[in-house]
Amino acid sequence: MAGSWDPIVPDGMLAGKVVLIAGASQGIGEAAAFGFARAGASVVLGARRPAMVGEHADKINGFGGTALALRLDVTDEQSQKAFVDAAMQRFGRVDGAFNNAGVDQAPAPIDKLGLAEWRAVFAAKADGTFLGLKYQCPAIIASGGGAVVNHGSVVGERAVAELAAPCASQAAIVGLTRTAAKLYGPDVRVNMLATGAIKTPERAEMYPDEFPTLPARRPGRPGEVAAVAAWLLSDYASYQTGATIPVDGGYLL
Repeated sequence: MAGSWDPIVPDGMLAGKVVLIAGASQGIGEAAAFGFARAGASVVLGARRPAMVGEHADKINGFGGTALALRLDVTDEQSQKAFVDAAMQRFGRVDGAFNNAGVDQAPAPIDKLGLAEWRAVFAAKADGTFLGLKYQCPAIIASGGGAVVNHGSVVGERAVAELAAPCASQAAIVGLTRTAAKLYGPDVRVNMLATGAIKTPERAEMYPDEFPTLPARRPGRPGEVAAVAAWLLSDYASYQTGATIPVDGGYLL
């Protein structure tokens, strides 16, 4: 599904909107890039690997969509500001943002986890989400209002013993989402997706096709996450804000 021009939501759901996607190079971010564009949005794609998002933008433009690719390091404040500024300069507005960037932590108990690895996870997830909100929300307000979707994980609510940094950083995103929703409402709706096992190409070996204990009995697909994000960014979710929405096949049950 990633890189496909097949619809993830009905055509026109995001028509006329300019949407930023942080972490758009692969997996869920890639599915969002193509899916949001197919739904009518002008998408601004950011990642640390500009060549990859550049290829996505070229394909989207070739399909008849509208895409702009930029280098983005979500841990760097000036990079976050420049990303939003470039979108405003190109399109004159920002209507929404999907904060999707992140990094993984190799499993390790707290007493064996290095401070550098801890900080790297927090920089990408907690700091990255904070900096995104810092510059996205004022731009969205100046454009007449809109929405932000933060991508988090179920481990923010259901701990995994050897994933201290992901668990703690995802819990931080819950707090940021609620704070931003309360601060910027009604001009900016801010919600969070808490995803479970999503079978992206780069994680295919981690997730078998069958999950006997999961109600859905299978891992999720990137497009299924992007579809929920698209709904939250659309006008159809006009009364939804401050929520953490599981996209996990029932894992949190």
